[in-house]
Amino acid sequence: MRRLMVTGASGLLGANLVLEAMPAHEVIALSFRHPIAAPGVLHRAVDLTDPEAVRAVVDETQPAWIVHCAAATGVDACERDPHSAFRLNRDASQSLAHAAAACGASFLLVSTDAVFDGQRGDYDESAAPNPLSVYGRSKREGELAVLAAHPRAVVVRTNLYGWNALPKYSLAEWFLSRAEAGLDSPGWTDVTSTPILVNDLARILLGLLAAGSRGIFHVGGATCLSKYEFGRRVLATFGHDPSRIVPASVDRAGLAAPRAHRLCLRGEKVEGELGVRLPSVDDGLSRFRGMRDSGVVDRLRALPTASGSVLEEDHKR
Repeated sequence: MRRLMVTGASGLLGANLVLEAMPAHEVIALSFRHPIAAPGVLHRAVDLTDPEAVRAVVDETQPAWIVHCAAATGVDACERDPHSAFRLNRDASQSLAHAAAACGASFLLVSTDAVFDGQRGDYDESAAPNPLSVYGRSKREGELAVLAAHPRAVVVRTNLYGWNALPKYSLAEWFLSRAEAGLDSPGWTDVTSTPILVNDLARILLGLLAAGSRGIFHVGGATCLSKYEFGRRVLATFGHDPSRIVPASVDRAGLAAPRAHRLCLRGEKVEGELGVRLPSVDDGLSRFRGMRDSGVVDRLRALPTASGSVLEEDHKR
């Protein structure tokens, strides 16, 4: 059993990682607004933009592994408030990596495919980042800061979907909720990516830490497809009419931040590192549905003890 610290523990990845890690690991869940309550989970409310608070909680709890999931992920919000984006995505990441190195903990930063400009697509780990947005730039600078601060750091670039513990929507949840309400949804035909179910991603993150891996890894699904096609497959998985996903263009969406068009990631490096095969989108969506049908989503949503009252949409990434 390892002592695992998870930042952003009430978020999409953080909460699912906590769920996947229990009970095999002793979990330290860091979240600022929404406490996590579960057997064997130690919660700490920490402002990650305060370097002293970060050092104090790492010194107090002495984790063996730290997975840094917390981030400013609202692409348009980051564009409107670059200062806050860089404080969390770059500066807090650097503080955590320094604290991890000082206590001898392994450190893994969760990053994004948005560090690329989308001109070429089909990116492996040797491809040169060239982010278009404030969000992408802040995450890329966070990568560089972490790799400089921690000699054995792992950086994982990904594009994920799944069930949220809090009242937010990942892209898959957004498509599904609108279909269940009898509404059509726009799906971008000109943005491609390799989405992975958050629970599949969580297991790979734990595997990289257990293997003592280091460096940059791309961890997406095995299927490269457009947001439009992804939406159609989400609806088909749940028995809804896929034609409720209406073709649309990201360039005509009127968004504050620019979006890259071709962001599919190549995953051969992580497959070779861990001896695994990355899941297809259909396999991931089958498990996504199974989580709701089997009651796992109810367990997930029981983790935060104060889940807020405002429904947020976090799907326009």
